[in-house]
Amino acid sequence: NPPLDAIREELVTSTSSSIGPEGNLLNPGPDSCRQIVLPRPVISNEDLARLLYLNEKGDHPQFKSFAIDGLYPVAEGGEGIRRALEEIQNAISEAISQGAKIIVLSDRYSNETHAPIPSLLLTGAVHHHLVRNRTRTEVGLVVECGDAREVHHLALLLGYGAGAVNPYLAIESIEDLIEEGAITEVDSKTAVRNYIKACSKGVLKIMSKMGIST
Repeated sequence: NPPLDAIREELVTSTSSSIGPEGNLLNPGPDSCRQIVLPRPVISNEDLARLLYLNEKGDHPQFKSFAIDGLYPVAEGGEGIRRALEEIQNAISEAISQGAKIIVLSDRYSNETHAPIPSLLLTGAVHHHLVRNRTRTEVGLVVECGDAREVHHLALLLGYGAGAVNPYLAIESIEDLIEEGAITEVDSKTAVRNYIKACSKGVLKIMSKMGIST
């Protein structure tokens, strides 16, 4: 597509993203509308928590979430990554069969023995696994990762299948800078909000260069 002007043609652009299962386009119905619409594809830690616990009491089964650690045993190297990806894919397929509608891929709980699988590799592997199994449209993918911090990182994750990204390490780094007094012009909430807004604008700029408006 020819590129767009994200500034002068702002009227026809949008950064909103929908999370949840997609209905059949050829047979639309009420279920097709049961999605969570996010104003931006980059979400805060609080927004991620809301997605995770939306069905905590079991009153929103259409938004049942399933979080899985995207980690691998360091001692096993590349073979460990391959095996971990297979286990993650199988676990997600099992979760979908039990009614999961939102899948959260997370590397937050890495430690000295288990390292994060690169988020782009993890997202792409899960996305294509679901496509092969014909279950991709049954769930929304959310990525909670520490290695995404720049606009390009976020745009790639969205392009590889993520519906929303929570760059928790970048967000918490900003909060630490505020707490330590390295940044004094704004408070923590404003700084995080500015970061998310800037990242989302950057993603829109990349989209517009490719002729993608929404």
